[in-house]
Amino acid sequence: MRFSPLSFVLGIAAASLAPVIARVFRPLAVEATAAGLGMLEDARRVAAEQMETLEDIVAEARARREHLDAAAATVLLADAGDNGAEHGAENGTDEPAAGGRARRRAANGSGRRRPA
Repeated sequence: MRFSPLSFVLGIAAASLAPVIARVFRPLAVEATAAGLGMLEDARRVAAEQMETLEDIVAEARARREHLDAAAATVLLADAGDNGAEHGAENGTDEPAAGGRARRRAANGSGRRRPA
């Protein structure tokens, strides 16, 4: 391999410029990192707020569903009491009340039977 004085001088110049370049670019790198960390914190905050909103929606939906289930159970209990006293005991049929919705009475062992 042959010695090239130009390559040697370029190597020495690059080695001497490295600390100067590092001193110039270090503050830029620190500022870029600080900005990136700030953006990351903002993204985490926004994500946490969105998760909290989603959790609130889910909790509200569960409460609403429980409320509707409790209301439906109350209506079913009221209908069962009314149905037995007014319709089933009087005429022995499962016909709906006038103006009401159809009601089904469950007899012992009723339901669809599957062929054996």
